[in-house]
Amino acid sequence: MKHFLDITDFSREGLREMLNVMSYIKENRGAYSRDLEKNVIINAFFKSDRDTKTAFSSAIIKMGGTPVDFEYNPDETLRDAVANMSAYGDAIVLSHNKKGAARAASLYATVPVINAGDGARAYPVKTLSDFSSVWIEKKHVSNMKIGFLGDFSNNILVKNLLQCLNLYKGNEFYFISVNGKPLSEGYINIMDRREKDFAVYDNLFEILPELDVLYMTEVKKDSFDSEIMYEARKHNFILDERMLLAAKPDLIILHQFPRGEELDASVDADSRAKYFAGFNRYVDSCIAILSKLTKSRMGRALQPDFEESTHEEYCGKEDCITSEEKYLPNLFYETADGRLFCKYCGQELVK
Repeated sequence: MKHFLDITDFSREGLREMLNVMSYIKENRGAYSRDLEKNVIINAFFKSDRDTKTAFSSAIIKMGGTPVDFEYNPDETLRDAVANMSAYGDAIVLSHNKKGAARAASLYATVPVINAGDGARAYPVKTLSDFSSVWIEKKHVSNMKIGFLGDFSNNILVKNLLQCLNLYKGNEFYFISVNGKPLSEGYINIMDRREKDFAVYDNLFEILPELDVLYMTEVKKDSFDSEIMYEARKHNFILDERMLLAAKPDLIILHQFPRGEELDASVDADSRAKYFAGFNRYVDSCIAILSKLTKSRMGRALQPDFEESTHEEYCGKEDCITSEEKYLPNLFYETADGRLFCKYCGQELVK
């Protein structure tokens, strides 16, 4: 593995290997303390992300390396910025507001590229953290009833975690749609590929007693058609100490943070609340990825992953990296029925 760009780049066996690494890190935090000794890791956060940047900086220092912030220049192409970063550091941690930015960077980088978040496409390091929290707390990742609470119109962290859990047998999925809106086609397609059972609820209390895992997301008022609707519906999804009386004793509760009214502070003291422990998992997932990518590679230049254009068509969607970096090769996957999907942003090209 030269780069870490998307959680879907891992097979089920590859994910299991990473989970084993995460479990080992949890019990042996000092084992990686010299892996990055005398090495520099570039933190290139073109998109501000306090938690991810802090988690990576902490992991780099714990591994004996030096994190260096890369100052974003809006007049510079991503290709030129990547060339600079490849010369300055031994790996690049890239956060960007455009989908596919990390994949684009890998076309020109001569050091490993780690995707720390590219718009609304992928947050693979955070997803590995959430996935490992389920594994570590439950001791397995199959045959569970898993609930997701939030607005499912476009939550990439929910989608990425669903992609992981969907690989394992016996998992059933329950979506508590706080605003009553249906699941997007993207979620349904993920579950249909492996014929997984799922259901949508508009009330947490109806399904909470059945759940083994509850993954919560921040509920924002702007997800509702009006503030009046938010106030009318919020009693359906606020988790508090009283509601937990009906939950399983071995339920685990995760939250992607920041939180809103959906997670009452009274839950924090409950033994089933595992979201604060998840902060440790986030640092551990950074350590796991840095170690996997950089061990035995530091100081050795990688061959860039450059590809020639696959088609004459051009994506250029507003949220795709190709809308800004117009020199990029046109890269598409083509389905059996002739549809084209952009390799950067993952969206279908509408001709």
